[in-house]
Amino acid sequence: MSLDVDRDPYAVPDDLAARIDALDLRQNIVDLVDQGYTVIRDPKAIALADEVREAIIRCVPAAPEAKAPTRFTLLDQDPVFAEAITTPKLLALVEYLLGRGALFSQLSGSRRRPGPQSLGLHADNSWFPAPFPDWEIMATGCFVTDEFTEESGATLVIPGTHKLKDHPPKERRESLEGAVPIVAPKGSICLWNGSVWHGNYPRRLPGERVVLHMTYTRVGMQPIETYDHLDETWFADKDPALPTLLGRHNFLGRRHGWKQNDRELLKETYQQVHGPGFRA
Repeated sequence: MSLDVDRDPYAVPDDLAARIDALDLRQNIVDLVDQGYTVIRDPKAIALADEVREAIIRCVPAAPEAKAPTRFTLLDQDPVFAEAITTPKLLALVEYLLGRGALFSQLSGSRRRPGPQSLGLHADNSWFPAPFPDWEIMATGCFVTDEFTEESGATLVIPGTHKLKDHPPKERRESLEGAVPIVAPKGSICLWNGSVWHGNYPRRLPGERVVLHMTYTRVGMQPIETYDHLDETWFADKDPALPTLLGRHNFLGRRHGWKQNDRELLKETYQQVHGPGFRA
């Protein structure tokens, strides 16, 4: 949303204000505007926490070589996931950030175990070059099924960096200056916008940190038409730019198993956006 100086930065659209007040979300909006993230305590999410955790453990194999085994495209794998992504307070704040008609983009579950591995500092607006627009492109929610603390491997965030509208530079990715853990009890949903810089702390406690990652995006971030029905022979005598224009070399909008081909597509898509020298 716009942060123009001539308007109230905490303003809520008239058609959303009644829901925001009924759900007692005004402080969450202050958090999102000032810090770029907030912690939601929704009764539905609190009641679902154990069930969500058990479903993630069933769906995400604990590969012995992986410190944070993760599985994507989970929505149809257990009915509780559809319940998790539609908690009332979460949907109201997603609409605040992304406008009416926001789309669900990605669902993954992870099981972080003790060890030094951590996700590097980044902004979720990975598919966009800087500067980011004033309005938010996307938002991510983490359904907390184990208490978030620094020792448990919680998400780290650098508050206020969403206002920079940029990807974190190399020196900040290395120093993590200004980073703090998102501290949240079991059953919380941690929500941040796609511009804020975040990562995670390595887990230093026994056991696992089990999390459901839920991503939403604006309705306009997709093509109007699809040409998936065209086979490769159609492209044979066409301009070589066409496959890229039609998303044939694009990581987005696919079912991923994180095989080698998926990783190559991910790299290629990053380089389409940021240039051939970009390294994720």
